[in-house]
Amino acid sequence: MDMKWVEDFLCLADTRSFSRSASERHSSQPAFSRRIRSLETWLGATLVDRSCNPPSLTPAGHVFRGHALGIMQQVHKAKHILRHASDYPGGAI
Repeated sequence: MDMKWVEDFLCLADTRSFSRSASERHSSQPAFSRRIRSLETWLGATLVDRSCNPPSLTPAGHVFRGHALGIMQQVHKAKHILRHASDYPGGAI
């Protein structure tokens, strides 16, 4: 799994628009859609109902959104800790 896929999914969950999300993520809409499909394939679940306008999250998409937010928080927290390792006594993390 690529972290970009998770970021893309969260953007789509917020905007409910493939074209707007692609623009915000500085991507073409076809490339953005492929990354969302790649995430769905990797997870083995359909996350987005594309049959309605605007697209909406499926039940699996709602479940994954909560996990995706947690994943991103953990990644940012780890990045912060590692970047500020010298702030810890003895440089130990």
